[in-house]
Amino acid sequence: MPAKVCLIVPCFNEAGRLDIERFGAPPAGITCLLVDDGSRDGTLELARRHASSTLGVLPLPQNVGKGEAVRQGMLHARASGLLDGVQWVGYWDADLATPLSEVEHFLAYATLESGRVDGILGSRIYKLGSRIVRSYRRHLLGRCFTTLAATLLGLQCYDSQCGAKLFRTDLVEAAFGEPFVSRWIFDIEILLRLRQYRLIECPLREWADVSRSKLSIVKVAAPTMVDLLRIRRRYLTTRDQGA
Repeated sequence: MPAKVCLIVPCFNEAGRLDIERFGAPPAGITCLLVDDGSRDGTLELARRHASSTLGVLPLPQNVGKGEAVRQGMLHARASGLLDGVQWVGYWDADLATPLSEVEHFLAYATLESGRVDGILGSRIYKLGSRIVRSYRRHLLGRCFTTLAATLLGLQCYDSQCGAKLFRTDLVEAAFGEPFVSRWIFDIEILLRLRQYRLIECPLREWADVSRSKLSIVKVAAPTMVDLLRIRRRYLTTRDQGA
């Protein structure tokens, strides 16, 4: 893989399912930064034991939520020189629902586009030749959320919430410079912040819903609705809302 890639991996209480060996020996051209989001189960100790030239560790003193953990990881990677000579930086789910091998697929897919591509977003599309393992209930809820977000915010994105995304390194400030409104649906804020750039969706070849998810759909439903309204108020002007 000719391009150099840095992946920010937010972790919160992942000791029981973090495949540290795979992050410690990523495909050629990839470095990973595990951001421990105030874990209390030994995740930080596990990550530190496997730290290497291709696996960095950033501990956060307290839990700040996935969005802020990703943001802190991005800013740390830039400030520490981890992004020097790196062409793409992104974030990846710690459970490896999207395997690291998809990074090369992302980059190859982007070369099929004419002109510069600024961001590549993984998209969990059911199609022939792919292996997308997801419960029907979660798929249905995801489609409902996407439709609602599109209606409220005018987004044209099939799968904004997939936890596998890459961006040109020169977009770090634009995408991650300011704190996010939401702890969990910050992906939508990134899309709104980068409206003037060219982002594409790449259909994943492989994605598997990992069991033991720490998120309860019932518990996050109401806060998510509130966050959508707060995001709309922050990012969309009166003219945008009427368009």
